[in-house]
Order: sequence, then C-alpha cells, then structure tokens
Amino acid sequence: MSATPLQIPDGPPKINAAVDPLLRLRAWQRFHLRLTGLYGGTVLLSLVLIATIFYFYSVNSELSHLQRRLLTTVTGLAASVSAERLAEIALDAHEATAYHNELRTRFAAAAQIDSDIQSIYLLRLTGQPGHLRFFIDFVKDGALATPGDEYDATALPVLQSGFDAPAVENEPFRDEFGLTLSGYAPVRDASGKGIALVGADVQASRIEVMKHDVLWVTLAVFGIAAVLLGLISLAVARSVREPLTRIIDATAAVARGELTTRLSLNRRDEFGLMSRHFDKMAEGLQDREFIRATFGRYVSEDVARELLEHRDAAAPGAEEREVTILFSDLSSYSTICEHLPPVQLLDMLNQYLGAMNVLVDAHHGCVIEFLGDAILAVFGAPYYREDHPQQALRCALAMRDRLVALNGEWQTSGLAQCWMQSGIAQLKARIGVHTGRVVAGSLGGETRMKYAVIGDAVNVASRLETLNKELGTDVLISAEVYRRLPAELARAMRGCGEFRVKGREQEVGVYAPV
Repeated sequence: MSATPLQIPDGPPKINAAVDPLLRLRAWQRFHLRLTGLYGGTVLLSLVLIATIFYFYSVNSELSHLQRRLLTTVTGLAASVSAERLAEIALDAHEATAYHNELRTRFAAAAQIDSDIQSIYLLRLTGQPGHLRFFIDFVKDGALATPGDEYDATALPVLQSGFDAPAVENEPFRDEFGLTLSGYAPVRDASGKGIALVGADVQASRIEVMKHDVLWVTLAVFGIAAVLLGLISLAVARSVREPLTRIIDATAAVARGELTTRLSLNRRDEFGLMSRHFDKMAEGLQDREFIRATFGRYVSEDVARELLEHRDAAAPGAEEREVTILFSDLSSYSTICEHLPPVQLLDMLNQYLGAMNVLVDAHHGCVIEFLGDAILAVFGAPYYREDHPQQALRCALAMRDRLVALNGEWQTSGLAQCWMQSGIAQLKARIGVHTGRVVAGSLGGETRMKYAVIGDAVNVASRLETLNKELGTDVLISAEVYRRLPAELARAMRGCGEFRVKGREQEVGVYAPV
C-alpha cells in the first residue's frame, strides 16, 4: 500500500519585517502600561483611602479633643457657681449685681486660659419649657446678652439635656449668636436638681480653620506620596518596558531569520533569566540552520528539511509513488577529463553542477546524487506536486539554456580552450525525462544512509538520456511525461517514434523539443 503524498506550498511564508509589532498594540494593551496602571492605580487608591481616613480621623480627633476641653471648662465653672446665691436674684432682673460681676470675672479668666473659647454664659430655667433666661453672658468679641434676656432653646435638645448632666454638641449649630459648637454643665441646688447651666461656645470658624489645616496637611502628604509613587512607577515601567522592547525586537529578528541576534541582558531578575535562555535558543537555532544548510549541500535541501523536521524518525520512510525522473549527462566528458587538469576539471564541474542544482531547486525538484558529471534528480519526492512532469521538462529546457550561457562564460575566461583544442566546440548535455512509479526513501545501513529512488522509471530515464546519442537530440521525454503536459508544453514537443531501450521489453514512445 502506498503512502499518501505530502503536498507543500511553493515556498516558506514571508515575514513582513517592515511592521513594528509594538505599533500594532494600543496603549492599554501594552504590558508595562497596564502593570504601571494597575500598580499605580492600586497604590493611589490606597493613598486616597488612607488620606481620607487620616483626614476624618484627624478632624474627629481634634473635634473630640475640643469637646473634652469644653466639658472640662463648663464642668469646672458650673461647680463654682452657688445655687443659693442664684436663687436670691430674680429671673427677670436686668441689673448686674456683685455676684454677676464675680462670675463675669471668673468666666473671663477661664476664656483667657483657653483661647479657642469665644463665649461663656450662665442660663437659668424658667417655668416655660425650653425658654431660658441669661444670668451672665461673657463674649470675647461680639454682642453681649443682657442679664434677664430670654433665650429660646426649644430646638436645642443637647442644651436642654445639659440641665441634667454635662453635654456637648456633636456638630456646630446656628442660633441668633452665630454658628457655634457648645458644651454644657448643670448647676445643681442642694437637692441635686439642675436649676441652671454653664455653657461655653467655640465659633464654627475656628472649627473650619482646623478642618482646613488638617485638609492641607493631608493633601501635602498625599501629594508628596503621589509624586514619589509616580517616580517609582516610571522607574518600574522603564525597568519593564526596555527589556520587553528588546525581547520583542529580538524575537522579531529571529523570526526574520537573523539568527545571530542576542539579547545579552545583564540582569539578575526574571528578564535576565529569560535573556540567557533566549540567547541559548538563538544559538541552538543558528547551529541547526548551519547544520541544515551544510547538510543540504551534501544532500538535497528537501531531504535535509525532511530529516530535520522528523528527527524522531531514523530517516524518511519509504513510499511508493508516481514521480518524474530526470537524468542528465555531459557528452564527451571522457575527452574533457583527458585534456583538462584535475583542479580546473573540478572547478568546471562545480560551476556546472552548481548551476544545474539551482535550476532543479527552482523547479521544485530534488537532486538525488551527482555521478561525476551526471545528475539524477526526481520531481514529486520527497514533497509531492501534481505538476511534477511539466516541472521536470521545464527544468530540462532551462538546464539546456543555462549550459549555453556557461559555454559563453568559459570561452570568455579561456577555460573552453582546453576542450576546443580537442575538437569539442562546446559542452553539451544529454537529458532523459520519464514519469513512472518508484519507491522513494532511505537506502543504506545504520552508519551511512542516502535518500534514493528505486524502480524501472529510473532506468528508463537513464536509457532515454543515452538514446539522445542515436537520435542526435539533447532532451528526450517519454510518452508518459508527454501525456501529462499542459497543452502549451505539449505543442512544443515533437514525436520521435517508439524505441526499444536496453533492459526493457516494451518499447518506449519518445518526444523531443521542436
């Protein structure tokens, strides 16, 4: 059973080296920008959260400290007020007494000690709920209430609770005296009942100044941290961006076939480790390419590629398939060998065989071997092509034309004089082409092997090459090749009849170029 032939494209895919891979990425797709954004955004969000917590903690701490100071002040002052002496003075009395002046002096001294306090006052209960009367009102700056003036506290539950126990406002409140934060402490009679309270106010402007100061401190700390974070993020981004760019450029260069590319990143991190592995990989690829190129000079390029691509197999497997065989030989080669020095003979053969090998490769053929001046090539193996018969014929015609050009070059260089003196005007080649089934695969043993094609088709092609002598032609193809040619090529061929070739009982129809 024959194996299914492998079909491949005419050549390897081309890499567009003009397009920078980085230009294909949008900004948000680039790793170093995403890393910087993620890292920087997380830290900035953390800083915002910390700054917010710091701000509210600082404000609440300052407010709590102020509240404690207010409670300490009013509690101490309330304890110094005599409930008995207050009871001796009428609620609606507007005239200041000696006790009024005494308390005023005491309140002024307390306000002097705590500069944040703007006013201290003493309010007395009336018979009407929520309605109070001033006894003392000390204010550093602003209008004073007159003793006996009424004060409506119905909308101030914290103030009213101050007649029962010391209390302080949680938030500033506004009344006819302005926006203030206040603390209260009761003045109790002998029975323990609160009959008055001492209150102290701090102007809200002071609280706003305190918030403003804390806010600026918070913003300053946040700003310095943000700047430092930005600098660190730029350093981190640069530390990532530069090696990434070099890695991308290096991999693109290797993809283009520039296998001498090396990263050589002198780093002790993951990028340094990647660089060392990349350089080893590139070195291995370079060695493999050298081996493939060198190997391909001793065997066919296709065979070398097949061996390197299937390293798990000992050699390309044997396959029975239909191929086209081309056999070429120089005429009068023995005479040339006799008159041409060995060094010049080798140089001439290398020029000839090299030029012919290029043509075989260009027509998707595979040179099996060089037999001195003879060339054995196969079309359709090891890689299969449907058009192998016409490729073989086109190659034969191109080889004939190239030899004409080589003769001109040898005449110009003077090398042709060596065989022209022997009566050989120019070198000619005889080429036989035949299509048939062969076994293609490795031939040899464990220590030495070669890719070969074996079968009657090889013998027929060789006999057709020899038949050129009898017919006076330089290219002969069999009827099997002719039947598979496209119309334009078939019209360029003429029939020469049928001939019996050595080693074959059945006659072979042959054709030659018109």
